[in-house]
Amino acid sequence: MIKAAALAQADYLTAKPEVVRKELGQYFTGSSIADYMASMLEPVSAPTVRILDAGAGAGILTIAAAMRYLALGNNCVHAVLYEIDQDTLSHLELNMRRVAKAFKEQGGSFTFEIRHEDFVLARPDRKEERFHASSINPPYFKYSSKTSPYASATPDLYKGNPNIYASFMAVVAACMTDDGQMIVIVPRSFTNGLYFKGFRRYLNRAMSLEKIHIFRARNQVFRESAVLQENIICSYRKAQQGTSISISTSTGHHDLSQTETNHYPARQLIDTTNAHEIIRIPETVEDAKILAGVEHWPSSFQDNGYFISTGPVVEHRTREFITAPDNIKNSIPLLRMHNIKTLKTEWTGTNKKDARFLLLNCHEKHTSNNLPYVILKRFSSKDEKRRLVAGVHNPEVIKGEIIALENHLNYIGHNDGPLKQDEIYGLALLFNSTLIDKYFRCISGNTQVNATEIRLLKLPARDTIRKIGKTYKSNSSFPQEQIDMIIERFLEI
Repeated sequence: MIKAAALAQADYLTAKPEVVRKELGQYFTGSSIADYMASMLEPVSAPTVRILDAGAGAGILTIAAAMRYLALGNNCVHAVLYEIDQDTLSHLELNMRRVAKAFKEQGGSFTFEIRHEDFVLARPDRKEERFHASSINPPYFKYSSKTSPYASATPDLYKGNPNIYASFMAVVAACMTDDGQMIVIVPRSFTNGLYFKGFRRYLNRAMSLEKIHIFRARNQVFRESAVLQENIICSYRKAQQGTSISISTSTGHHDLSQTETNHYPARQLIDTTNAHEIIRIPETVEDAKILAGVEHWPSSFQDNGYFISTGPVVEHRTREFITAPDNIKNSIPLLRMHNIKTLKTEWTGTNKKDARFLLLNCHEKHTSNNLPYVILKRFSSKDEKRRLVAGVHNPEVIKGEIIALENHLNYIGHNDGPLKQDEIYGLALLFNSTLIDKYFRCISGNTQVNATEIRLLKLPARDTIRKIGKTYKSNSSFPQEQIDMIIERFLEI
């Protein structure tokens, strides 16, 4: 059954131009993923199980869910399937008829209704339609908060317009009957991104998060579509949040039968201590131990009085300011990501990526005071071992009253005045440690380091940070092992 649907879907993927699939946000689910998601469904105590498929495609997720219920003893199933792509409807209907035939052969009954309309705009929850289960892989794309019809489709559920997949999840959650299950495969970005703040608040109140499955390899889940977004599978139930959440891991879709599962207190994973309500995801028991230990530190980034800002030089908007590294007249060095090294900032003018910033009229919009800063790279490549790379900017090395910092950098200072050397190196050693890198990965699955997430970090007290910084010897080489030994000496986890 699943194999036939998978073949139909593969044919569709081959025939459909990639640009069209991207416009529709289509990234179809493989059969092994569909089966795994269906395995999370539990028996329903109702004469007929009602399944909702919010973006059906070829119907693989509904097929897996329906057959799962048949195996569990729920012999009567009705599915409502939404699909806007006209070209997919014939595949979808054919596959649903195959499911009906399979049910009939085993003495059961499967009925279905295909709705050729936009699920989010249709809002079946407003018509009091309720379902026992939904297994979905929603479309993924951003939309205009000013011109898109989606912008006014869900404000009664949550504030903001982060991505269409959040709208799908929100409406599906609203369609669930009490104790109903929603199984989704989605990007991890909703668990911590600033733009998803309102959506997380809604979801954390409407549903109980029961399980998260993470994939160690980014490129395995939707490899046919070359998707490198970090995706996770989440199992939610229409109920108050439970006390425990399980996290399972696999490399990709091929080893789903050999997953490793651990259980954690819900209060450890869902941070309700601030308005952002970030969902933290430790990959291992060791990561969970680090997360729990750091959360008991006595202070935080904001409590310590630090600020973090993003470099104001957006290069595609300031092309007339950017010049060659040897054009010294009326210009200052422009710091880019390649200039940031562990514990230092390096601008020599000899690197092919080096550039200078001209002090033309209105340069003040794009320059910053030349003070001691810890500078974090905002992006890391998917294969880079470290998520956090922190350099120290010394105004005695790159001199002048102002400095130019490119938009791919975040810089950290203190609200009460310039940071002293001990504190700035203490912060830099902390951010470059394996301990904080693992802690940060529990909070964020993105390769982008956002200022919002840094502001929410727990930190040691400033006095401890200064003591860590005193261990730094000027111009000395600090390998990773030595950094980690210093942090472990001052901070026991």
